[in-house]
Amino acid sequence: MTRRNHINHFTVAAACRANPGVWQPVGEYNSSQSAEGAVDYISSAYVKTSTQRSAYTPAGSFEARYELTEFGARVEARFVGTGNDLAWADALAGLPKAVAR
Repeated sequence: MTRRNHINHFTVAAACRANPGVWQPVGEYNSSQSAEGAVDYISSAYVKTSTQRSAYTPAGSFEARYELTEFGARVEARFVGTGNDLAWADALAGLPKAVAR
C-alpha cells in the first residue's frame, strides 16, 4: 500500500491564483478514481459540512484535470476566476515567495 502525501489545498489554490490560467501540480493519487474525486472537489469547491471551507471558492473559479502515471494519476489545477477577491489577495501577499512565484 502506497502512503499518500498530505496535500495543502490552500497552498495549491494560492499558487493557482498567483498564476491565473497556468496549470499547477496538486498531487499524485494512487488511482484514477481518487484523482477524479480530487478533480470534482476542486471544480465544485466541495465541503462536507457548513463549518468547513474550501480553498477553491467560489465554485467554478478553478479547473482541474488528471493524467495517468506509472503509479496512479497526477492532478493539476488552474485558476480561471476573477482576481477581485481581496481576502485571497491578502493571503497571497503573506505567502513565502517560493510558493507564490
